[in-house]
Amino acid sequence: MKNLLITAFLLFSTCTICSIQAQVCKISNSNDNVEVFSAFIIDNSRVEVSVGNDSQSISANITVEIEVTYTSGSSNKTLKYTGKTVAKPNDETTINIPIKNSHPDNSNYKPSSVKVIGISGTKCM
Repeated sequence: MKNLLITAFLLFSTCTICSIQAQVCKISNSNDNVEVFSAFIIDNSRVEVSVGNDSQSISANITVEIEVTYTSGSSNKTLKYTGKTVAKPNDETTINIPIKNSHPDNSNYKPSSVKVIGISGTKCM
């Protein structure tokens, strides 16, 4: 139990470059969901989003929208990106979304955090 609490604390305290706000896609005509688990900036060139499908038999084409914050000193700028995938039944899937390594308005602004804005799909309610 102690190890579980330590792991949970480390996970939440080290996730300074991600923000997840319970993004869930309820699959139509079922009690199943596709849920966003995590989103991380990797090498300032892509965002890795992890989604899980708890259905035993239904695949879902999904689109995830993210917002990347670019920071220079104490100033911020944001850009939105999307990524698509097929979330297979009873599986976790990773979506790699390419991002700019600096903001197009000013190359001094570098990716500092990512927030998942939404998840949608043809089978989502």
